[in-house]
Amino acid sequence: MTYPVDPAVLRVHAEVVEVFRAGTGDLAGVCRAARDRLAGLPGLDAREPRSWSSYRLVTADALTLLGYLRETGVETSEPASFRALLIDVLRYLYEAEQPALGVLPARFLHQDWTARLGASHAATVDVAERLAACLFALGETEQSRPLFEEVLRLRTRVRGADDPATLLAACNLGACLALDQVHDAALRLTEDTAERCERLLGADHETTLLAIANLAATLSALGAHDRVLALRRDVLARRRRISGEDSVLTLRAEAGVADTLHELGQHEAARALNAALLPRFERVAGRDHSGTRRTRARLEQNLRALGRDEEADEVGGKPRF
Repeated sequence: MTYPVDPAVLRVHAEVVEVFRAGTGDLAGVCRAARDRLAGLPGLDAREPRSWSSYRLVTADALTLLGYLRETGVETSEPASFRALLIDVLRYLYEAEQPALGVLPARFLHQDWTARLGASHAATVDVAERLAACLFALGETEQSRPLFEEVLRLRTRVRGADDPATLLAACNLGACLALDQVHDAALRLTEDTAERCERLLGADHETTLLAIANLAATLSALGAHDRVLALRRDVLARRRRISGEDSVLTLRAEAGVADTLHELGQHEAARALNAALLPRFERVAGRDHSGTRRTRARLEQNLRALGRDEEADEVGGKPRF
């Protein structure tokens, strides 16, 4: 489904275009004016597909402007609202499954903000986290893991071990360790982080839900599927209450439950859940979203496990003769 672009985004896009069209020979001044227009945009949730049409336009403007800012030497680090916008753009590229587009701008911003603001400045650490996330999504754990470790170290030193941003950094590192198959270290970190998040942030905090989901993924790799199912059902119940039935976060939580049911041999229950989940993923996130593709693949897998190969072929798009 294609969602409409936010009117405020359309207005600011038109203003940025006009700034460049009417610009004089002072390119640096034009860049500052365009930067300040973009900095005034309202915040949108980069995790939700409803915002992605708006973010596509914002991202095109922001990345084009970054090239001019780099050429003219105009600060990318000021004002603070522009820094926040760039972080949101990088988060959008990760969430919308375009991490490759985020790596180069994130590297540049990390270098630029380290020089201008310092390595331990909150914005510099935030953009390091975004760079690590993009690399992680590309499977580049050899590059992402040291960045996640550095983000956790800096946030612990500057903010303290119990700060929400520090706990988020611990979540991210735990996920990276699990993907790297460093199972013992991943389990220790994800168990500790989940317990601390629930105690310090509360059961319904976003980072708490992420921490529990990461713990479930770590335990799944270790084969503890009964415990995983309980954790994932708990996360799903909280997600439904907090985010609503049609949030992509809720759909991901349902997908986790379906995956675990299949691992436990409960193929019919997994099939029923995936069959109901597939059209909802398509409607909310689109046919090409990874959640949609994985749900279709899981449904095909469920059907084959049940001996329903003709239905599996139809779901998988295989021709029948």
